[in-house]
Amino acid sequence: MVLAWVFKIVPAKLFKGVASLESNDGLNASTFRTYMYLVKVGKAVGPRDVMRGADLSSPSVAYRNLQKLMDLGLVVKDEYNNYVVKEKVSKKGYVWVGKTLLPSFVLIGFVFVGMLIAEIGILVPHLIVGAPIQEAFWFWIITTIVAAMLFLVEAIRFRMKPRNQQ
Repeated sequence: MVLAWVFKIVPAKLFKGVASLESNDGLNASTFRTYMYLVKVGKAVGPRDVMRGADLSSPSVAYRNLQKLMDLGLVVKDEYNNYVVKEKVSKKGYVWVGKTLLPSFVLIGFVFVGMLIAEIGILVPHLIVGAPIQEAFWFWIITTIVAAMLFLVEAIRFRMKPRNQQ
């Protein structure tokens, strides 16, 4: 419940100026790859560059995707007929880290890894000195390990999905 609050309510309040893509906005996987390529490049590019960079089958597919993105108001065409991102938007369940859009569960996994590092930092001096360690602390470490593994394994599984299923 706390994680749902953190990743749904807080970002909406903090980033009021950042638009969000919904699943019904008409973006298929190909169009989304086109958009992600344009964000990553960060400069004006033509349809052929988009075709190569976004791994599309032809320039006409790139042009069609660019037109869809223009219709959504995400991309603009400059005076040289090149396309550039007008607005960087997020997608539900994802978070921008620089020019990379990461699933939010990846960030949650790294939060748990950070917690685990802190817990090990507390545990090691106790083990060296031979001080007693409470059972609740062992339970807390095991819970953190399991949570970090679950989120990071899911991140790896997500990364290994074929492109057409994302």
